[in-house]
Amino acid sequence: MKTKLFLIIAIIFNSWMFCQDSLKVNEQEVRVIAVTPLNYGITKVNGLAVGLGFDPKYLFKDDGLTKIQKVNGLNLEVNPLGLMYLLFYNPPRAQDEELIKVNGLNISSAGYLRGVSHNGVSVSLYNYGHTMNGVMGSLLSFDIEKGRGVFFSTMSVSSKEMKGLSIAPFNGAEVLRGVQIGFYNNNSDGKGLQIGLVNRSKKMKGLQIGFWNKNGKRTLPLINF
Repeated sequence: MKTKLFLIIAIIFNSWMFCQDSLKVNEQEVRVIAVTPLNYGITKVNGLAVGLGFDPKYLFKDDGLTKIQKVNGLNLEVNPLGLMYLLFYNPPRAQDEELIKVNGLNISSAGYLRGVSHNGVSVSLYNYGHTMNGVMGSLLSFDIEKGRGVFFSTMSVSSKEMKGLSIAPFNGAEVLRGVQIGFYNNNSDGKGLQIGLVNRSKKMKGLQIGFWNKNGKRTLPLINF
């Protein structure tokens, strides 16, 4: 009798555990409309994501759930705390891991943090994202891991790797494959063109046009190569 009772309890327990696993999988939903920050059980949004924006620090509380969440379509962010992030957030100290990917159009009163990548068009107050591909505009600044496309900012564009066109008063990149246009342009390893008042590069294969130009070989006014 005790053996039968034990078997019945074991079967019920296993069935309950199976149901929990099934619920966990079902929680990873695909939505047409979702509110941000996204619930960590949502894998994909095909349509509209609207809210305060993405903060990867508060996502992925279960290792069994998806590692990358995707938004395909329109992302609208209305975040009254955007200026607070701008003042206190330090992108180089943030975790260098891609957790969220947005494909489409982004309009934000704040901006992306380090765990977010984007393919498409973005207009924001600032952009501290991971990998940005497309046409990107920022009212204040960019500080990203990788950029491919056209980037415009009223203050600065900073990237570890930039492939494309960067336009801002201050442009900086560790690796440049493209064009920098601004008052002050700087890179460590560049191939392409710099146009500005002051252009600097530790290793430049290309052309520098400006009031003062310096690369690994020489320093010249007006034009350097």
